Amino acid sequence: MANKFGPPDTSPLSQKTNVVDVDPAAMKRVGMFTVQSGIDAGKVISIPKGAIVTLGRSPDCTVPFDDASLSREHAHVVRIGTEYVIKDKDSTNGTFVNDSRTQGAVSLRDGDRIQLGLHTLLRFTLVTEQEETSLRRVYEAAIKDGLTGVFNRKYLEERIMTELAYCARHGTPLSIVIFDVDFFKKVNDTYGHLAGDNVLRVVAGLLQQSIRVEDVVARYGGEEFVLLLRGTPASEAVQVADRLRSMVQSTNINVGAATISVTSSAGVACTSELALPERAALLGTADGRLYRAKEQGRNRVIGP
Repeated sequence: MANKFGPPDTSPLSQKTNVVDVDPAAMKRVGMFTVQSGIDAGKVISIPKGAIVTLGRSPDCTVPFDDASLSREHAHVVRIGTEYVIKDKDSTNGTFVNDSRTQGAVSLRDGDRIQLGLHTLLRFTLVTEQEETSLRRVYEAAIKDGLTGVFNRKYLEERIMTELAYCARHGTPLSIVIFDVDFFKKVNDTYGHLAGDNVLRVVAGLLQQSIRVEDVVARYGGEEFVLLLRGTPASEAVQVADRLRSMVQSTNINVGAATISVTSSAGVACTSELALPERAALLGTADGRLYRAKEQGRNRVIGP
């Protein structure tokens, strides 16, 4: 018998299916760069809608790179609707997409390889916001100390090499400060390791909030922290270290039901005083001065 309602509907939507609720936000994909080379390998770079993201060697760029082969303002990236466009800014060494030097504005596709100048490599990908957040967490976990949130030792050792190359290229000094919390074992023995952990977090926070954007704070190990002070001569580095020492001493720290204060000692070294400014020599000189600060009674800074 013919169907009085007409021929049967055989479209895919008419077929019996299992219905699954999908979060609309999970279906939205955003473009981002992942750094593929150098000390920042793994770093995630967002491209906000409507904003112009500048890439280059200048510290004033949205995303600065420490790469001498880049022009100060090397390229621009902009998101227009769902499209992402990169444009070289008349750079000396060019901008390349999938190994082809760009001419004018180029629309980016998922998976594109971007090369800026001679050494900086990026990968453009389309991801969900959840995926972008996960990638950021992976990168942060690789370079940050899990307890204090400042950079870890592995990142520090790589960054020192980058900073030494920068100061050699620009003819500027690099100073290093090694900080150590005095009598830290006594804090652990008296108040417990959780209290000791909180002391380290507070000290790290004080150091981090008191330095410039271009400077670096890292946990070197145990209760030791290292500061890298770009373009800072030894005399100024000693002043910075002593100001931070005083700040640590005057800060009250909660350790359970008690409130305590701690002191710190520091050793300072600078590339300008070394015949051969290498990582080992810089760290060794600062560490030797830290040892002298502790020998002389702690709660002090020893410099050149």
